[in-house]
Amino acid sequence: MLIFSILPLLKQFFLLIMYKYFFFLFVVFTTTLSAQDIHYQSLLIKPELTADANAVVRNEEIEIEIEAVDKLTIRTRRVITVLNEHGENHIEAYDFYDDNSKIKNQEAIIYDKLGNEIKKFKKKHFEDRSAVGSGTLISDDRVKYMEYTAREYPYTVVYESEVQKNSTVFVQAWKPIAGYYLSVERSSYILKNPAGIPLRYEEKNLSGIEVEKSTSDFELSYSVQNLPAYNYERLSPSINNFSPHVLVALNEFSLVGVQGQATSWSEFGKWQYDHLLKGRTTLSPETIAKISTLTSDAEDNIEKARRIYQYVQDNTRYISVQLGIGGWQPMDAVEVDQVRYGDCKALTNYTKALLESQQIQSYYTVVYGGEDKTDIDKDFPSMQGNHVILNIPSEGEDIWLECTSQTTPFNYLGDFTDNRNVLIIKPEGGEIARTKIYQVHENLQETFSTITLDEKGAFNASLKRRSKGVAYGEIYHINRQTEKDQTLYYKRNWGHFKNMNLEEMAFTNDRDDQEFTEDLKFSGDRFTSKAGNRLLLPLNFLIPETYNLPRNEKRKLPLEISRGRTFEDTFEYLLPAGFEPESIPEYTFLETDFGTFELSVVIKAKEGAKTIQVKRKYVINEGLWPAESYGDFRNFMYTINSLSNQKAVIVATQ
Repeated sequence: MLIFSILPLLKQFFLLIMYKYFFFLFVVFTTTLSAQDIHYQSLLIKPELTADANAVVRNEEIEIEIEAVDKLTIRTRRVITVLNEHGENHIEAYDFYDDNSKIKNQEAIIYDKLGNEIKKFKKKHFEDRSAVGSGTLISDDRVKYMEYTAREYPYTVVYESEVQKNSTVFVQAWKPIAGYYLSVERSSYILKNPAGIPLRYEEKNLSGIEVEKSTSDFELSYSVQNLPAYNYERLSPSINNFSPHVLVALNEFSLVGVQGQATSWSEFGKWQYDHLLKGRTTLSPETIAKISTLTSDAEDNIEKARRIYQYVQDNTRYISVQLGIGGWQPMDAVEVDQVRYGDCKALTNYTKALLESQQIQSYYTVVYGGEDKTDIDKDFPSMQGNHVILNIPSEGEDIWLECTSQTTPFNYLGDFTDNRNVLIIKPEGGEIARTKIYQVHENLQETFSTITLDEKGAFNASLKRRSKGVAYGEIYHINRQTEKDQTLYYKRNWGHFKNMNLEEMAFTNDRDDQEFTEDLKFSGDRFTSKAGNRLLLPLNFLIPETYNLPRNEKRKLPLEISRGRTFEDTFEYLLPAGFEPESIPEYTFLETDFGTFELSVVIKAKEGAKTIQVKRKYVINEGLWPAESYGDFRNFMYTINSLSNQKAVIVATQ
């Protein structure tokens, strides 16, 4: 009976223990939740967004407020999950500032893959350094950035900032996908305009994706969700050519206190001339007299311009100086004349002033410099470009001068500023023009080689190679290198020669014709291989510059060759004494949309000895082709390599 009497007490005791246990679990669970944010858990990301991605933008909110013609505020909130070390380039937890802008707020929080907070950064914790390299003499551009070393992946960064600027000539664009291997869960862009300043905008590559938007002449709003990452594909166009973005500009604006208004390139160029360039080409009487003497016996204005350009190269050097109305106004020509240095703006303006002293008209020209051709957008007048060159109008083709280089020939641009839209700034306004286009036949590399073989497979070679067009700009600098570096260059690029020994090197730089010639004598071992009493002779003395392309049957992006090239090679093989040709490849000619390939092998007699002469011409065209053409182009490259790798058979007759 006693047992039955205590059962209710035991039951109550057991229920009390269970209640306390579950209460303890509840407290632990809720406490854990308070230290977590489940929105930042990496496991919540959709699989289609992690495919081909190194990072995922979970949520990006950009709010721009135009408060006055000379005041705007940018508020940014960016949540990004970094999936691996390659994704750290996409964090963008930084902001730039200078004397004309101020970072009012900046903070970041790091979360692990479960959403647990790892580290918090306040404004004072951000690193602060100059935003320019050591090649810049003077600049007030600075950057404040988050410095964080990850211990494991994935992790999530929540970055927030507020930046106030007193220049409104630059309005941040909306670019939800800033690079390859970056996907987007959500990105939004809002432009508020309480100042009521009319604006212009240009939408690019928005078709094919779902975008929520609201636009007017004064305000904008864009939002997009679930954009998968772009996987980089070899020889694809610039990502800006196909990724969605929106460009924005105000019709009335300010650049560091200098106000303006423009809706066309003519108006925009006029504003730049009047406020950034006008009155900055004054020179001392002594300098004008010196230049007049220098050019006094020149036959025409082109020869005068050539001498003046050489004078600038001989008497100045390039140093970056990022000052003067937001870094966009050049130094006065008289100051450059005194200090003998300047950046692209200063040296271009100085050259313009020297030409002007001899009544030669030239125009300051804004361009996007870089090997990847980027155009000034002819349909969207705004502050664009990152470099300046000089235009001299001329009958036929205009003359273009790269004023920052001490070695570039007169009227040579090369692949840094060729074939792209630029803004020519004239007193009456701006004009869009296109720089020099180097045609496929102009980008020529031509080689003549005589190769003397011995029966053991070694060779001695005499080679002459001429380079023109874009190829000229890629090679002529070797003339100024040390002999050690020159030797390393050839051994690195011609690694297929065994035990290569460079015996003589001579170079001729014809700046007038923009042609560079290499004269080389060198030797090597084991060029031919032995098969009984026969030698197998590779006909591919220099390997053609083809593209090594992976198989890609699911390619999505177009194929682009940015510059056409022509390669013409003649290889003359002098056979060892006592050897005769036994077999040689047949003549071959290929013609495709991508280019042509021609190979001719003939047997000749020279100085009583048998020779095998190989002539090879390879042309690769500039162009843009759909993704479906990739397989055909890859086959073209494979066929060229296969045909070039053919061998001749020579046999011992004694």
